[in-house]
Formats: sequence, C-alpha cells, structure tokens
Amino acid sequence: MPPIDTKLVIADAFVELCNEQPLKKVSVSDVVKRTGKNRKTFYYHFEDKESLIIWRFRYDLGMELRRKFPEGVLVYQRDTDDPCKNFPYYITQKSGVRSLDHSRFFDAYATVLERRSNFYSQALLETGPHSLREYLYNLYLPALRNDINIILANRYLPEENIDFLSEFYTAAFVYYFIRKCDQPGAKHLISNAGPFSNIIHSSLEHQIKEAQLRRNL
Repeated sequence: MPPIDTKLVIADAFVELCNEQPLKKVSVSDVVKRTGKNRKTFYYHFEDKESLIIWRFRYDLGMELRRKFPEGVLVYQRDTDDPCKNFPYYITQKSGVRSLDHSRFFDAYATVLERRSNFYSQALLETGPHSLREYLYNLYLPALRNDINIILANRYLPEENIDFLSEFYTAAFVYYFIRKCDQPGAKHLISNAGPFSNIIHSSLEHQIKEAQLRRNL
C-alpha cells in the first residue's frame, strides 16, 4: 500500500474516532486499534496526534484547491522540510496589476472546514506550539507578506509596516475561521460576506494606497 494511502487510512480512522468521542480523549492506541495497523506504522507516518491533525487539514485543503483552481495559480511551500509541502495551500489570483482577488480561496477554505465541521471545530480549539491554529498562522504569515509585496508592486513601504500588515491580516483571516468554527450551528462560514468576500485583500489594497497618498503629500 503506497504511503499516501496508509496515511489516509490512519487519518480517516482518526476523524471517525473524533466524531465518536472528544478529540482530546482519542489516543494513538485507539487509532492503531481502529486501523488494524501497529504503533510502528503510525509513528513511521506521523510524529504525533498534532502532526496527524495538520496533515489531515493540508490534505483536505490541497485536494479542494486542486479541484477548484488551475495548477498555475496554486501556491506550494518552498525551501521547507514540512511533510505537507507537496499539497497546495494557497493561491495567487491577480485581478489587476496591483490587485488580488482571493474570495474563491476563502470559500474553498471554508468548504474544507465545513465538510468535517465537528472534527475541525475540535482541532482548532486545541492550543499550544504544535497546534493546528498555530501552524496555520505560521503557514499563512509569509503568504500574506508576499501578497503585500504583490500589491505594493515595487512601491516603497517601511519593513515594519509590512510586518504589521502581514501579522494583522493573517491573524484576522485565521482567527475569523477559528471563531466561526466554534459557533454551534454555523453553516456556511462566509455565507454573509457578500460584497466583502475579498475583504482581506481589498482592505490591504486600500490601506497601502492610503499610505502611499500620505507619503506623497
């Protein structure tokens, strides 16, 4: 059985168990028993439960992005030893020379969370340096920083301002979805966005434009 298939068997079993009992109570032993594998097989593919949760999300998101977008707009991690680097995690979709429209990405991201809502609502409540929420923040921080550089298009903005914008909007993006997942009965996570579905990038463009205007006064 190829490694990706074995990983899926383990990941599917883990999700099933988390739908039957709280995620915190599901142990590696439970997963091993459900899959019929042994502990050596589990630890060959995953370091721990946290890495399994992260892989499950990256796999789900990667498959959804490949279904919805052409390969040319997909973004992959570079220069990293992250075991999930072969899965796309983001897009770069230009709507102008200095404009990005990622509304369809956020819709895809929401779809992934909704599809396994019970599982991801539990996973995103976990805290700690190796939690999914911490991983997502660190994953998307450089991506948002790159978006800012695209919007700047060789215009100047102090590095400390770029740092602030990338940190602020990454947190807004990641923690919006964490909050929505934690709301009982929430259905489509961005259903009420309407004309604001691209608010992260339209707001970035506006703030950068305003900063440039003030600089030129």
